[in-house]
Amino acid sequence: MSHPEEGSDKHEADYTDVFTIKTGWDIYGGGGYRYGPSMLTNGDGTIDVWFAAPGDVFGQRRQTHHPTGMQSPVSLHGQDVAAQRFSSDHAFFGLGVICPNWGTTNSSLTLSLFLWKGDYVTSIAAPAIARHRYENFVDNQDLQLKREEMFAAGEYLWVLDQPSGTAGVWRKEGDVEGVINYLNGGEMKGTSFQAYLLRDRSSGGAYWDQAAYRRTADGGETWTEEQMVLKPTEFSRDQLSICDPGAIKVGTYYYIGYTSTEDVRGLFNHAYVARSTSPTGPWEKWDGNGWEDNPQPIVTFDGDANAWGAGEPSIVVNNDTLFFYYTWTDKDKNETRVAMADATDEHWPLHLNFLGTAVDKTAIDGADHCDVKYRTDLKCYQAIHTASRLTANSYIILWESVDGIHFSKKAELRDHLEPYLHNCGWSGDTQGHINPETPQFLSYAYGPDWGNWKTKWHPIDFGKAK
Repeated sequence: MSHPEEGSDKHEADYTDVFTIKTGWDIYGGGGYRYGPSMLTNGDGTIDVWFAAPGDVFGQRRQTHHPTGMQSPVSLHGQDVAAQRFSSDHAFFGLGVICPNWGTTNSSLTLSLFLWKGDYVTSIAAPAIARHRYENFVDNQDLQLKREEMFAAGEYLWVLDQPSGTAGVWRKEGDVEGVINYLNGGEMKGTSFQAYLLRDRSSGGAYWDQAAYRRTADGGETWTEEQMVLKPTEFSRDQLSICDPGAIKVGTYYYIGYTSTEDVRGLFNHAYVARSTSPTGPWEKWDGNGWEDNPQPIVTFDGDANAWGAGEPSIVVNNDTLFFYYTWTDKDKNETRVAMADATDEHWPLHLNFLGTAVDKTAIDGADHCDVKYRTDLKCYQAIHTASRLTANSYIILWESVDGIHFSKKAELRDHLEPYLHNCGWSGDTQGHINPETPQFLSYAYGPDWGNWKTKWHPIDFGKAK
């Protein structure tokens, strides 16, 4: 592993060491989010950008309700019974019914599946082919019936009964061809209970985040169609989320570091990494010894059980040395830490040398992750992050380092920024280097409503040294 350049190599630059932010424009208009951009500029001037985006569900679903119909809950009490007849022209793994309980913790329901035998009464008089009692289910939980042996194609009837507490089922306005709904044995018109079939072997569960990708060839004015390119692996350690992508390219491989957790509260996060020969995948994930699809962390958090943990990676390569920066947020501690490895080593995650704190943000209110780049003109490393994030007074802080290991605060940037910003990133080449001769950009998400953020894009100006 080559050593990074030392401070003695730093020379007088043609450009200022503190950039300015020019007036920008929105590249995402809200109704969800695209945040934490990781931006790589290619030799032809195109820019590849990955964002954290809202998640989805595992497996292929066939909805048995109208997807855009107005939603309302149906309360179930005492002897109430909700049911839905449906048919499937192929075998299916399971079904799910979405049930509210108005925020209580003592509501229960029984979900059963029957073969359809010509009419409602005859069908429920026969033995159920699958049944499960959901005691104290979570509000808006997907109550599911699944089995290892696939359910054969045919006609079926699912039934919800034996309600307790404040149990219910969601319905949506609109009829669905081939689907008939019943409440207490009577056929319902113009509405369907909110349910679905799982076509393949899957939990059918939801994941919170995934990585979205777009490319621009004109400095952010226009963009290719968005693709969701890196997703969690079901039944694995990263199945809840892939968030905070941090990209780099080494040789023929793109690497994306990301955040995930096994804690349903979104706490106690770890840092992971995946690789691909294409910016859009498919991706191999680091499994602890090699590149497969059984993801294991490359940075494992071992702090307070109620702390946010480790993640939000940023990667830079310089002189065949790979710098892996990551957030470490523990009780009373908010740091960006750094590890190093030989960038020419295909199994570099196995050989990380952990060097501790690079940027200490503990005393800064509302500080989030650092995006680190190497300034080729200054021969130094610079990092940016948001402070007072998600507030009307949010701004960006710039840090600088000679060796990429020890950073000191350089400046605070406030001009032309939107309020309520968070999780900023800035562009560099595929190695994470900034050449001021090449157009560079800064981006972040902003807005006062949680999870409903716009994304801003700004040209940045390095000026000329005096």
